[in-house]
Amino acid sequence: MNPTLIALGKRTLSKLFPDSLKLRYASHLPKLETFRKTHQEEYPVFPDRYKMYEYINELVNNQTVYYCEFGVFEGASIKFWANQNANPSSSFFGFDTFTGLPEAWNKFVGNKGKTTFNVDGKFPQIDDDRVSFLKGMFQETLPDFLKAYDNKHQLIIHNDADLYSSTLYVLTSADDIIVPGTIIIFDEFSSMLHEFRALEDYCSAYLRKFEIVAATISSNNYYEQIAIRMI
Repeated sequence: MNPTLIALGKRTLSKLFPDSLKLRYASHLPKLETFRKTHQEEYPVFPDRYKMYEYINELVNNQTVYYCEFGVFEGASIKFWANQNANPSSSFFGFDTFTGLPEAWNKFVGNKGKTTFNVDGKFPQIDDDRVSFLKGMFQETLPDFLKAYDNKHQLIIHNDADLYSSTLYVLTSADDIIVPGTIIIFDEFSSMLHEFRALEDYCSAYLRKFEIVAATISSNNYYEQIAIRMI
């Protein structure tokens, strides 16, 4: 085909169709159905995230875990995990700015502005010596954490940063420690342009494969949370 006509067509289309968030979401929605068709493995579906957490803890037999949560807010999930896994050798790390989202979380509906989830820099009150918090942007706290990383136990990564940029940064930066058997949880998986897209882009760029081990489904039959195990 004539390259000049191709270039003209691209320019025309770029003027006809606005740079619309809704259009970008609409173009990504069919990928979720492709994802479902691709992953036909059997896995349990739970009514809420906490039932799924209980199942995952049972899946790893309450063994020593190295749990890293990205996006802590008020600490409900990390507190639940610390209560569930009573193994004294387990460690729980919460990464967050504690001053809210570093950029707007643009969703299909109900956008969240910058600084949403701000807790004025305060850590959750959790009376458990196994729990630690790392305050700051992931780009500031994760590199040193990874340099000191020396874990031989079950790694669980909980992505609850909501944003594409934050989630992709965590996955790509932690690639060396994401070994087969690592369990990764996504808290906002149906946010197509964010956590879902970050997982797809990470796996494509780093040639990674996984299996689904558990999920929750919303009333609209959409994934809410999902847990995968790297293979």
